[in-house]
Amino acid sequence: MTMHEEATLIETAAAVRTGALSPVVLVEQALERIERHRDLNAIAFLDAARALEEARALDREARAGRIRGALHGVPLTVKDLFNLPGTPTRAGTRAPLPPIEPEEATAVRRLRQAGAVILAKTNLQEIALGLNGENPWTGDVKNPHDPARQAGGSSSGSAAAVAVGIGYGSLGTDTAGSIRLPASFCGVVGFKPSHGAVPLDGALALIPSCDHAGPLTRTVADAAALFAVLSGQSQDDLPDLRFDGMAPRFAVPHTYLDGALTSEVRATFEAFLERLRAAGAVIQQVTLDIGDAGEAFLPLRAESVMVHRRALETQPDAFAPNVREALMRGYDYSAVQYLEARQRQHAMREAFHRALGDLDALLMPAAPCVAPPRGTVEIRLESGLKNLRLAILHLTAPAAFAGVPALSLPFAHVGSLPVGVQVIAPFGADQRALSAGAWIERVLGM
Repeated sequence: MTMHEEATLIETAAAVRTGALSPVVLVEQALERIERHRDLNAIAFLDAARALEEARALDREARAGRIRGALHGVPLTVKDLFNLPGTPTRAGTRAPLPPIEPEEATAVRRLRQAGAVILAKTNLQEIALGLNGENPWTGDVKNPHDPARQAGGSSSGSAAAVAVGIGYGSLGTDTAGSIRLPASFCGVVGFKPSHGAVPLDGALALIPSCDHAGPLTRTVADAAALFAVLSGQSQDDLPDLRFDGMAPRFAVPHTYLDGALTSEVRATFEAFLERLRAAGAVIQQVTLDIGDAGEAFLPLRAESVMVHRRALETQPDAFAPNVREALMRGYDYSAVQYLEARQRQHAMREAFHRALGDLDALLMPAAPCVAPPRGTVEIRLESGLKNLRLAILHLTAPAAFAGVPALSLPFAHVGSLPVGVQVIAPFGADQRALSAGAWIERVLGM
């Protein structure tokens, strides 16, 4: 499936408002796709009767001229970290979860107030800790382009659902790459906003100082539309996404990327930059002086211990061994090391701002490779054989650690498999990242 085989979220919302499309038909189509793509294992929880009942109510309201908001009648999915009234929150684990309040997550409430139908909850890596989409309790989420390959984590089910048209978007989370990586592997758009731009109350935390909530969609404009609702900017009007003025000016941290990609992704990325230059963009090499973001990230695991401390003390075997071991490493760091890591977060944010200067956004691949076979733990980069997780974190962790907005959109294919590019902007400049991404999308003719 290509990204534009069907109407976009924005087009669909407009058609519902004019009466050209029925929310009931949209939900019925989404339910049919859930059944058709059941083998991908994207869905964690589905109450089809409830979704159809909501769609019928929204259909009656639309026919009577009562439109709740910008997303009236549009079916969406939500990662199974968020509280949705009447549905369980399991977070892909067998471990007991801490109390999660309120009963309805604020981000979910905003979507529903704008008229969206929350169709289903999506599968994820256990407690959102991981990057491959593999889960021994709930089963692996499979890549929609090749079921033998990883979907990426931890918002794996959200990305896979969007890729095959189960709903018009999904609400995911990103702590170290968990929106952007599955977006890259599955060939969809994923947006990690500035830290705090989308509220996370009513969602299970992992590392609160790095946790972000954001949309996965099939186009950048659709991501901007969902972000406007999720961030509380608008319930009634979807944004007009344009890049005003001249073509964007992009920073590329070539030194930071040295040896960090596979040869295939390197070749496609360099060709992509040439295509942007040909379209009028300025591409400037910059220094991204941030050190080892993956290593800097580790002391913040102490926050994960605080979230899951009760379960670690009472039922540690209810976590998968690799997840339990990762959580337990949070006990290894002193208070001084934790506070130093928090200081490095601010320093890294400033490093991004210095690298960008007066440029519009920074570009680098969202993943070092295309989706590898499930079970892969090492990949061969230009610099040699590397641990897959660390190779990914080198590209995705910096923007999450610094809390700056980062958009991933597909820019090329290696064979039949997609690969995404990150568009990173300064803290608070979310609209700049989205606008620059929309410009890229137009250049690529997507």
